[in-house]
Amino acid sequence: MNGILNLNKPVGCTSFDCVAVLRRLTGEKRIGHTGTLDPQASGVLPICIGKATRLLEFMDDVPKTYVCGCTLGLTTDTLDIWGKTECDRRPLAFDLSAETVEKGLLSFQGEITQKPPVFSAIKVNGRKLYEYAREGRAVEVPERRVIIHSVRLLSWEGANKPFTFEVVCSRGTYVRSICRDLGELLGTGACMSSLVRTETCGYKLEDAASLDALKTLAPEEIEALLDPLETAAEGLPRLDLSDAQARLFAAGNPLWSEGLNVPEEPAAAFREGRLIGVTRDGRIAKVLL
Repeated sequence: MNGILNLNKPVGCTSFDCVAVLRRLTGEKRIGHTGTLDPQASGVLPICIGKATRLLEFMDDVPKTYVCGCTLGLTTDTLDIWGKTECDRRPLAFDLSAETVEKGLLSFQGEITQKPPVFSAIKVNGRKLYEYAREGRAVEVPERRVIIHSVRLLSWEGANKPFTFEVVCSRGTYVRSICRDLGELLGTGACMSSLVRTETCGYKLEDAASLDALKTLAPEEIEALLDPLETAAEGLPRLDLSDAQARLFAAGNPLWSEGLNVPEEPAAAFREGRLIGVTRDGRIAKVLL
């Protein structure tokens, strides 16, 4: 079984839990996911099965789209409503308009420096940040450069009710941090109250299969839902190889690229419409034959 499944991850389970369920349902051991979603988040989670697992590292660099719920006046240690409350000012009547909030959101658009949450899987000195946080140990959180491609306010019913916004962002962006930073900018404090990933790697939420529905299917029915490996390469530059070049490519022979303009960024190598591998830095990175 080889291909990519567009899964709608439900709230309340980890991304790895979904992989474990699909291993049991399909009998396939080679299964992985791209773009981890937190347990309380839901939405598009592309699942790679069989040979498609070799493409995971090339699929996660694309922009991702989220719909986030944000609550003003509440701050927590995890930057979301499921954490320990640090300050709760929600009963206060904040004098804020939708225009003010959207202007604040737009100030984060572009390439920005972001401080990830202390409850995150980023490693410092070989340990994950959340391990330090659970032990109550203070550690310097490294900032990172991320790109907010676009952000817009979706719903607004007043400052004392949760509102939603849509954000299209680069890999490594923490939407929880956007909520925290927005709350600091507005002077109210804020945290994330919901998160749904609506699109990534070309996969959209409206086309995603639910985990509950998959549990009712036989392995061959799940296989029928898989997209081919070629789907993962749609966003990559394309290299069309001849039979001779494809044989050299499969053998790992560097002569495969003679006469080709191979880019430095990842590129997809095809033979007669079939994806046979991926290159990086002008060299073979993965062979799928």
